[in-house]
Amino acid sequence: MSKFIFLIPLFAMSMGMAYAEPFDNIQTSVMEYSNNTATVKITWNYDEQASSYQIGCVSCFPHIIESTNDNSIVIGNVTSFPNNSLAMFYGIAYDFEGDILSAKQILIDLIP
Repeated sequence: MSKFIFLIPLFAMSMGMAYAEPFDNIQTSVMEYSNNTATVKITWNYDEQASSYQIGCVSCFPHIIESTNDNSIVIGNVTSFPNNSLAMFYGIAYDFEGDILSAKQILIDLIP
């Protein structure tokens, strides 16, 4: 019986809490495209628990990695995978201690 009584306060204290995860709402736009390279803008939701973000382009050659403290970034010289128009990115959100909060994969069609 004592276990049941102990669990009720924990359950009641956790109700009503909601946390938004970094990268819940990602928006992308191709700002410029020419000669098989693009400049893209990636924007995501603000999260007060995140201190920094790292965005990397997997399909780019050479591989591009950018870091920011803002909730958007502009990356130039973006290239797609061979024989298609899709570019692949990853995004990692870090907390104030340097631990990973969230990681997402982002695909962008460079030719709208």
